[in-house]
Amino acid sequence: MSATTEPSVKLLGVVALIACGRREGKTRSCPSCERKALALLNIARAGVPDALAAAICGDNRGACRDCRAKAETIIDEVDTLINVGPRLRGGPSSH
Repeated sequence: MSATTEPSVKLLGVVALIACGRREGKTRSCPSCERKALALLNIARAGVPDALAAAICGDNRGACRDCRAKAETIIDEVDTLINVGPRLRGGPSSH
């Protein structure tokens, strides 16, 4: 993989933190969520929320409501960070 196609450490950190239960004051995920971040990111990029929720939850039968919400958040934020990037953070706009 080239440097341009590898996910950034920041992006993996965001995915791991959301999966771990992002909240005010929490700045880092647990080691387990950090290890799963790349796999979760790959599922998120495929846009399969049920599979992502199950991977977060760790249950082969399905996922809880909290993990379903985390999956939706990850998919939304990954899409935003990859496709829009700096424009949402005050960078130059294409308009």
